Amino acid sequence: MNNTYKLLGLGFIALGLAACQSTPRQDNGYTGYQIESQSKNTATLAYTLAGRQNQQKDENKLQRACQKVLGANKQYTLSILSINEIVNPATQPEKSGRQIGNSRTSISLSNTPDLYNSEDYATRQALNTRPSTLRVVRYTCS
Repeated sequence: MNNTYKLLGLGFIALGLAACQSTPRQDNGYTGYQIESQSKNTATLAYTLAGRQNQQKDENKLQRACQKVLGANKQYTLSILSINEIVNPATQPEKSGRQIGNSRTSISLSNTPDLYNSEDYATRQALNTRPSTLRVVRYTCS
């Protein structure tokens, strides 16, 4: 009987943790699509693309976003309204040192071990590489 309560409690905890998981968002602030306007048969979307330009892959991404918004299993005609390049906000350099209150004073130690001290610096830099610009494509699906 006691084991049954333990197992039941563990099941409720697992269920609670599973329910608290966040759902994926359309736009994470860097890449993805946002719905600007939508009706029954048409939608205007803004899609932020990163990486190399490949017309076929980009068109497939735009088409899939339309299918998510307007309904799957249908090909939509895409009309490009504008394409703009923006600075990637993820490439902003991190501040080194420690901020002390609201003052302008910051203290940093040059020989302090880093969080990634045991890893190769060049490898870490390569893994953190991001494109410097992103492309925002505004288009309509119908």
